[in-house]
Amino acid sequence: MIPLFDKKISRKTPFVTIFLIAINILLFFLFKNDLNEIIYLYGFVPGEFNLFHILTAMFLHVSVWHLLINMWFLWVFGDNVESKVGHIKFLFFYILCGVFSTLIYFLAGENLNVPLVGASGAVSGILGAYIVLFPKNKLKVFPDFTLSSFWYILFWFLIQVIFMNLGGGDVAYLGHIGGFISGAILIFFFK
Repeated sequence: MIPLFDKKISRKTPFVTIFLIAINILLFFLFKNDLNEIIYLYGFVPGEFNLFHILTAMFLHVSVWHLLINMWFLWVFGDNVESKVGHIKFLFFYILCGVFSTLIYFLAGENLNVPLVGASGAVSGILGAYIVLFPKNKLKVFPDFTLSSFWYILFWFLIQVIFMNLGGGDVAYLGHIGGFISGAILIFFFK
């Protein structure tokens, strides 16, 4: 179930959402040829705790699909959250969700030598904020049906929990869960 679009709450241009998407895409294609090296240099490696890498890791992605999925979810859900809290607050909110997501993953002590990268934790925080702010908003979902954002995001969250408990593979599902919970809590201080 892929969200196609939601009901727009505001006609304001989501400048920060567009900026974040653009910077993520730019960095991916700028470093595409040296991606593995860049991920090991600037990804967050839990066993080598580095505050700067918590920030840089949020803007690196391992593949085009990883990038596209994160940016699509940011595009669908970010604009309404940005409209609700304002541009500058939204930028800080996004970064804080990404930081808390990474810290929660770090505290779990898993995969100490594997770099953690991607905007997933920050985007998950946007989903956490969205379910608090717009639980009744309607989402058009692929293939072709509409449902409330509450049920869609709840289903998404349960999938994260299930896959985390199944082992998760190369995906940091705990980071997604941590980002989501962070966003659902932090939004009360930002709205």
